[in-house]
Amino acid sequence: MTRTFWVLLLSTLVFTPFTQAQDLGCGSAVSLNGGTIEVSAASSGDDTENIQCALDAAIDGGYRDVSLVSNEYSIGPIVAKGFVGDLRGVGKSATTVAIQDSSLSCDGQMGVAMQFQVGTASVRSMTISVDSPCGDGGSAAVIAYYSDPAKCSNRATFGNVDRVSITGQGTSGLDVVSGVVMEAAPGCTADNERITGTLKINRADLAGLDFGIITSVAAGGQVDINYNTFEQVGLPLSIIDASQSTTVLYNTINYNDVPGYPAGSGLGTTGVFIASTADSPAKNGTTLKNNTFKDAGIWTDGYGILVGQSDKGIDHKMVVSSNTFQGNSNNTAGSGLAAIDTLDGLVSGNRFSSKAASWIDITSGSTASGYVGRTVSGWAIVANIFNASTATTDIVLGTKTAGNVVGSDQGLPKVDDQTGNNDVLEKASSSFYSFAAKRSGGWDARSLYGEQLNLLNKIRHK
Repeated sequence: MTRTFWVLLLSTLVFTPFTQAQDLGCGSAVSLNGGTIEVSAASSGDDTENIQCALDAAIDGGYRDVSLVSNEYSIGPIVAKGFVGDLRGVGKSATTVAIQDSSLSCDGQMGVAMQFQVGTASVRSMTISVDSPCGDGGSAAVIAYYSDPAKCSNRATFGNVDRVSITGQGTSGLDVVSGVVMEAAPGCTADNERITGTLKINRADLAGLDFGIITSVAAGGQVDINYNTFEQVGLPLSIIDASQSTTVLYNTINYNDVPGYPAGSGLGTTGVFIASTADSPAKNGTTLKNNTFKDAGIWTDGYGILVGQSDKGIDHKMVVSSNTFQGNSNNTAGSGLAAIDTLDGLVSGNRFSSKAASWIDITSGSTASGYVGRTVSGWAIVANIFNASTATTDIVLGTKTAGNVVGSDQGLPKVDDQTGNNDVLEKASSSFYSFAAKRSGGWDARSLYGEQLNLLNKIRHK
């Protein structure tokens, strides 16, 4: 019996949190509970070292679960290379991680609070708050998924952000802050160094940020952005120079809802921005389905979706289906969907209500302004519901459009076929609605596209 007692006592001592923390090589706030590495909040108020150590230990030891078990944490920059597993809190309302002001290095590149290089990393069940992480007017991201900056050919990365709230200070913060970014690591610029893999963002809330989500994934990567809410975000979703299959499903996207940005920046006006430039791969695909786009009418020129191609024409298959677009009487110059130099789109089953200058604006751009300038064809605008629309013009088929189809039984939309080379099967009784004549100023989609593209490349240091 005595021998049994000592064996049991020794076993208990071996598996105390203190001993396990020492085995992991971390401080006492980091402990091993079964297969989970648990991190308690540090008494010093700075949890950077403990969370970094927990992630390093998980990578070295093959653990897949790092759990933040306290209520509040404060961190500076954290980098995890090759992490496979979850960094999770207890819940959105139970775990808050604050990014420390002036804690990131943002000189010449985007500073990152939580950086995951390659691997398969999930961030789950927490609220992340951010104010001025650079502290000097620089550009920062809260979560970034990157390829391997030390070996750019090592580029397969799989990211997941699930049930996370990211809350910033909007225009009152010093820095330009993005919520989630997935792209090649800084310095990896060759075509065969573009990031590949997947990104899934599910049931997240993004608010008070300059940019919500920015993705630039290659080689047919998959990006799923589902059941999220964007509110008071300067530009909620940006897809740039991508060759990714993107599905944007069941989100609530509030746009044109941020006052305070300089009028020349283009920020605050647009919900979804998709840009292809000379650096873009040859193919891309985007499906936006069952989302709600809400125009708050802060500016006269809000755009729910703005897509364009400059310098290089690509094959971009685009589907805009079964969405609800809620307009605003203050929007006298914008559109629900504006597509420039983009071919072969389907706009089907959407509901358009209230005011916009136009709900759908399909056109070509000027080569003098850097656009492809090609004839735009292959769009089918069918089975939509325009009965509740009070737009100046519901559908604009603009410069150099031909062979696009406006189907019947859509509630007699007001159609402006500016070339006369499209197949308009139904329109309101008046024979012509001049969109250009009814504009009341503000951004033209083509000039707004250019400004937003320039700003995106600036904050990405491209």
